Amino acid sequence: MSRRNLAGLSALLLLVAASAAEAKQWKYAGMHPRTGQPGDGLCHLETTHVHSVAPQYADTLYRTHDNTYVFIGDPTPFGYDGPRHAYYGHHPVVLNVIINIDVDVDEVEYCYHDGPHYHAYEPPPRQEFVDKEEVHYYAGEYPDAYRRDNPKLVRVNTVYRGWNAPRPEVTFAPPPQYHGPIIQVNVGVDVDVRVGSRPPPPSREVIIIREDDDHDHDHHHDNGKHKGHKNKKFKGRD
Repeated sequence: MSRRNLAGLSALLLLVAASAAEAKQWKYAGMHPRTGQPGDGLCHLETTHVHSVAPQYADTLYRTHDNTYVFIGDPTPFGYDGPRHAYYGHHPVVLNVIINIDVDVDEVEYCYHDGPHYHAYEPPPRQEFVDKEEVHYYAGEYPDAYRRDNPKLVRVNTVYRGWNAPRPEVTFAPPPQYHGPIIQVNVGVDVDVRVGSRPPPPSREVIIIREDDDHDHDHHHDNGKHKGHKNKKFKGRD
């Protein structure tokens, strides 16, 4: 083979290698888990950047903006020690606020963490929240898109169950403005025990998660027939 042909082949191989390397990069914006395993910690780069590692649990821990992955989960299992904000239940997340970009219309997604959990970000503006004992509760209505995506995205709780990260301790009933599911975590109670002293309305679903439960959730629709019990603590991952 002539030198010219060898040079052409080498250039072609370099081009293919460069293209392959570029194809194996993923774009991220904002803080996110390095690998998806708690022991590997967090990447704290706030601007858009690339990694050669694909996001683990991408369909539940992340949402995307312009083909860029934005982490919206609880950073606590990954060793996060910065400012934390306590939330309860499912709530909206505004991507453009998290990654600090200007858009004409807010990009609203939803966090499907059950029960008490943490985020590194405050409740977004233009969304309706109420606070009780320094815990944020979503007080707005859940749209059709939230209900449509719920069966898939609620699996985030299955991912977090094995990580045993601390949760905010909540020992009181949610405020009446909160319309999401009520969750008890790691409490040895029967499935028909309510959370807190105020019974939820008939349409509300009470979900109890227990360590000895083989399923992700036990669902119990009480139709308003059972009396309320004393407040139960929400703490510890199941």
